[in-house]
Amino acid sequence: MTDTETGTGTDTRTTDAMVRRMVHRRHRRRRTVVVSLVAALVVVAAALIGAGLVRATNSGPGKAPSRLPAGIAADKSGVAASTGAVRVDVYLDYLCPECRRTDRALTTALDGLKAHGGVGVVYHPVAFLDDRSAPAGYSTQAASAAACAADAGRFEQYSTVLFSKQPAEQGPGLSEAQLIAAGRDAGITTASFARCVEDAPYLPWVRYVSDLAASHKVALTPTVMVAGSRVDVTGSDPGGALTRAVTAARR
Repeated sequence: MTDTETGTGTDTRTTDAMVRRMVHRRHRRRRTVVVSLVAALVVVAAALIGAGLVRATNSGPGKAPSRLPAGIAADKSGVAASTGAVRVDVYLDYLCPECRRTDRALTTALDGLKAHGGVGVVYHPVAFLDDRSAPAGYSTQAASAAACAADAGRFEQYSTVLFSKQPAEQGPGLSEAQLIAAGRDAGITTASFARCVEDAPYLPWVRYVSDLAASHKVALTPTVMVAGSRVDVTGSDPGGALTRAVTAARR
């Protein structure tokens, strides 16, 4: 679960309700923008209704954006690191300290599972903690940069670098220049990666992934699922817990 470290050294966990409030605030800000546009759209909407062209809106995350990173899963909800009959879903936020620890703890187990085949690992970079950086929005910016790294075939490597450089909550996130430099540390040498980070074409996709995760009742990071069932990776042997869950799912 997402941690917050205080100045006294006390380690507290962000509760399920707290993360839901963060997601709600993000949705509320978006609704404010939408409301400001309603008056201007009333006349157009009336004309469309008359023509029978207005569709009912989707109460969920809506339609996936047209621009998607390379290696996207079939359901467009995350980046697929491997394919296989048993699906492992990893939900992460790049500002989440517990996600950093989980990434380190599960690396060996995930590498072993992928090497033996039959396991499809899908990473879902969500932005639940946007309000915990100053200025707000680092989670979304980092996840968008990670999607750029997916285009270069280095998503997992880039994620590891971002976690190694993870900024403290309530402070500034990595700058655009630092996000680009992190790509070099992850072995990305193409100029197109830097342009992608600067242009940030995957911001809508990150919002889509975050909204979709929330609609699926995922409100904590990290969340790890095997074949649709949550796996507790907070114990003393997270890699073992994951491996056992995959073995059970194969039966």
